[in-house]
Amino acid sequence: MMNKQFKQLFSAVVISMLTFSVGLAQTIEEGLAELKAERTKEAGEVFTKLAEGSPSADNSYYLGYFYLKTGQLDKAEQAFNKGLELDGKNVLNTIGLGAVALGKGDQAKGKELIDGAVKKKKKDANVLFRAGEAYTLFEKNNDPAEAIRLLDEAIARDKNLADAYIAKGDAFMIKNEGGAAATAYEYALSAKPDYPLANYKIGEIYLRGKNYNEAAGFYKKAIDADPKFAPAYRDLGELYFFARQYKRADENYSTYLKTSGRNDPDAILRASQLAFTADDYARSLSLLESIKDKLQGNSIIDRQFGWAYFKTNDMEKAIASLKKFIASSPEKVISDDYKYLGRAFNKMATDGKEYTAEGMENLKKGADLDTNATEKAATYKEIAGIYTKGKDYDEAIEAYRKGINLDTTSASTQDYYGLGIAYLQSGLGVAVPDSSTADSAQLADKRKDLFLKSDSTFAILANKLPDWPYSYYWRASSLYYINSIENVKNGTSLPFYEKFLALGENDSSVQASFKTRALNYVAAYYQTTGNDAAKAKEVWERLLKIDPNHAQAKEALKQLEAPAAATPAPK
Repeated sequence: MMNKQFKQLFSAVVISMLTFSVGLAQTIEEGLAELKAERTKEAGEVFTKLAEGSPSADNSYYLGYFYLKTGQLDKAEQAFNKGLELDGKNVLNTIGLGAVALGKGDQAKGKELIDGAVKKKKKDANVLFRAGEAYTLFEKNNDPAEAIRLLDEAIARDKNLADAYIAKGDAFMIKNEGGAAATAYEYALSAKPDYPLANYKIGEIYLRGKNYNEAAGFYKKAIDADPKFAPAYRDLGELYFFARQYKRADENYSTYLKTSGRNDPDAILRASQLAFTADDYARSLSLLESIKDKLQGNSIIDRQFGWAYFKTNDMEKAIASLKKFIASSPEKVISDDYKYLGRAFNKMATDGKEYTAEGMENLKKGADLDTNATEKAATYKEIAGIYTKGKDYDEAIEAYRKGINLDTTSASTQDYYGLGIAYLQSGLGVAVPDSSTADSAQLADKRKDLFLKSDSTFAILANKLPDWPYSYYWRASSLYYINSIENVKNGTSLPFYEKFLALGENDSSVQASFKTRALNYVAAYYQTTGNDAAKAKEVWERLLKIDPNHAQAKEALKQLEAPAAATPAPK
């Protein structure tokens, strides 16, 4: 009877111990899963509770490992030393101390500790794995070749050790061998199907190679396996940013912050930047306000404040923030900093002006600083448009020419139209010289040159848009203004005005006033130089249908009844 009771009691104790052991192992695995998913707070809680609630060398090691992975080297060292106090033979804690030494730059000490630990347990796959992994944890103090050697030994003893393949892939990535790294990560998937970390690592390789579609596919696989796998959302945010899908970038990075629980200033600053690119300027500014007193020594926040203030129409603060950033960090200044500063100054223009001198100076600095030809060209065209609105046509011409010459393949018809009009208006701004005007010859040449450049620009436009009526209208007008009397005498503008009228006949977008001026010229030509009274009468009558009160048309028709009468050139 006693024997039976003893057996029952013994069985209960064994079952209880096994249950506790399995539960403990699962808890460690849960902590590691949280850590790999960058749910740092949750991971820290798991490992701290284990180390405090069930003190052991292993639990101290995993707490130290948590601190090691989160960059808290002093705390990691304390935890590993505690583990060795609990069990001096626990080589994992020795490996941990070796990793701390590597992280602090003492490679000789790190190698000595790791090698000593491996010699004591050289057939233990987990020991070999952790030793190899230690050599991959730091950007500067690492040894990928030694890591791969140790990891291969670990895998030889346990082919299902998925994390050993992960560490091996990381070692290859340190060596910039993406193909070999991808193979290692794929082996991790074979050992542990649907492993979120393995899919994420493969996604990283594709992102690095700018293969965004493939990268996104692997990140989504990681999320499908673990919807709270935070780093996949972070990288998707960056991926969509590079792909210029800014709203999706913002959405994914926001999800990353929620799933990871990160609220440190650097992460919030990045969230603010992505909210800005997604046109959510108010939220971008709100995020910046939440960290403005916490991000010491990072001047980028001043840039971001400047941009966000501009977008939320606070120009004074935008100017102050951007001037502060440019003065404090000239080596970090990019073209957009000057562009936003210039635009902010221009928004402060008074007396109905379109711009300020400071605004245009900074916009030009931004354009000059741009390293991308297309972006540089776009900024010069922006500058040209502002000068055109301000009726400063000479400056507009210079800016349009720079913009078009920088990127002729992307030059739009609107660009050529703007340049042509600027030449034309600049020419009209030159006073018509007469014999009493000083430097009359030079003025005449300048005026003629501007009108000829206007004509040649609209000729390019006509070639690009052969069915657009206005190209021909402005060619005709440019040539007419050189010398109106000689022009009508020679019919220089006639073919262009007639082409304009033919194309504009059934085009509702062509304004009546433009047709009137064209018909006026054509009719005057046929009544004088063309010596075709019937044709002239027909054209004058067409003009009167558009403008029944047109005085010159009425007078010309009267004159046609008296053929000997002369008809003046069109005004």
